[in-house]
Amino acid sequence: MPYAQVGPIRLHYNERGTEATTSETVVFVHGFQASARIWQAMQELLPPSYHSIAVNNRGAGESDAPPEESAYGCKPFADDLYGLVTQLGLRRFTLVGHSMGGATALQYAVEHGETLKALVLMDPADPDGWGEGIDVEAAIERRMAQRAEQQRAGTVGESIVPPEATGPRRAWLEALATDIAAAPEQRLRGSLRSMATIRLGERVRALTMPILMVGGDADRLIPLRRMLATFAKLPEGSGLHIWHGVGHSPNVEIPEKATAVLRRFIEETVPAKLAPAGH
Repeated sequence: MPYAQVGPIRLHYNERGTEATTSETVVFVHGFQASARIWQAMQELLPPSYHSIAVNNRGAGESDAPPEESAYGCKPFADDLYGLVTQLGLRRFTLVGHSMGGATALQYAVEHGETLKALVLMDPADPDGWGEGIDVEAAIERRMAQRAEQQRAGTVGESIVPPEATGPRRAWLEALATDIAAAPEQRLRGSLRSMATIRLGERVRALTMPILMVGGDADRLIPLRRMLATFAKLPEGSGLHIWHGVGHSPNVEIPEKATAVLRRFIEETVPAKLAPAGH
């Protein structure tokens, strides 16, 4: 269980494929309530030629959890990620972000694009937040009241575990649900405020690395119309892959298909986009 000290924060991350023969590096960033564990199936499905890192953002899993709400959000998470990949000596890697992790990945990309080979956004939060005219603090209080009710009922995170799940899959998802339930309140409040107020759209349009957005058309947290609005902010030539009947977390619901699309993008699309003109 590797850790890295990044400034005052000790980050925990899950790592697979550390052999010297690895040819591709992928870094995974989780979303609002989740942990690095949400990427477990996809990490396991990647071939040995891939080196993958799934980071627990501050306040998630076994990473440190500062007490202040202001310590959480896309910017602090992206800063931690840069500190981690710099420590690990990673460059020219593919960054994959899910949900709030998509906005975090975009924050990282606009600040440290020179380190990236490609970018994948899975059911991403909007890089321009919740829009104008929304009472952010009232919305945060409503969301936290909903979570408090779920805590009283003992149902936080249980929706991530489908009734039909059995064996190792059920054990994985129950452990992920435990991580979701353990997310500290200051992390959730700070993260909600960050997702509401982030404004990156103009900078996102200037990104130059190959970008792929993937998502499910049955996502009820970030509906397809909102994902398409985010897609419209990406540079021309960005790719889009939508699964029919899939919800907010393809990395949990259909990890085999999600991994196959990720590999095709990395192994076929990205080399074609990066090839010199005329080749």
